[in-house]
Amino acid sequence: MLVRLILAASAASLLLAGCGSYPDYGYPPAYGGYTGPAGAPATAPAPARTRLPNRTTVPAPVQRPNVSPAIPGLLSDRVTYSQKDKRWGQDRLGKGGGTLAREGCVVTSAAMAMTNSGYPIDPGELNRRLTDSNNLTHSGLLKWKGISEVSGGRVKATFHSNVSDPLIQGCLAQGDYPLVRFFLPNGRSHWAMVLGHGERGYWMRDPLRVSDEPLLFPRDSRAFKSLRCIGPA
Repeated sequence: MLVRLILAASAASLLLAGCGSYPDYGYPPAYGGYTGPAGAPATAPAPARTRLPNRTTVPAPVQRPNVSPAIPGLLSDRVTYSQKDKRWGQDRLGKGGGTLAREGCVVTSAAMAMTNSGYPIDPGELNRRLTDSNNLTHSGLLKWKGISEVSGGRVKATFHSNVSDPLIQGCLAQGDYPLVRFFLPNGRSHWAMVLGHGERGYWMRDPLRVSDEPLLFPRDSRAFKSLRCIGPA
């Protein structure tokens, strides 16, 4: 059931521990062969590399004009942020949580979604505003209502209690950016931002990997454990 962001803080909070610190994937990133919390391997097709025309590699954060991406059907792809960026990577989440570099994938993904939705903000500034407005707990739990609060109501976050391909594609269809949680190959929980869906899987921007092209996650929604969607209010 889709629930808008008028939720109790405890129900709308998400533990960020285990969010980041996984080593760089290499190129292309190895999104196949994930393991769940119990370490059971999950089969997945080999990741595919698709070269996009007329893209250039620039230092993170990558700023791009608001134009249609070269892959048909993707949402506008303005910016990519790295949670490990030296400008904010060592900032603490909340007043006593882990660092953005280690545990900040959801805040970094949210900053990408907000910027792409027309509200420019970087992960460091988003973290500061969420902390100052008491929308990050002392240990770094994100209260999703904070996305609307810190943007003055210009951006909303939609909380989904389950995950499915129709739900994700519904968010995309209305111009919202899905944030999805899945497990990295080492079993750690991680979040990334979805730009669109194609025949081979989901196209993403990943806060652990700044690249000059979207990354392909070659699996369906069964690989995702949580879903939130961020877009214009």
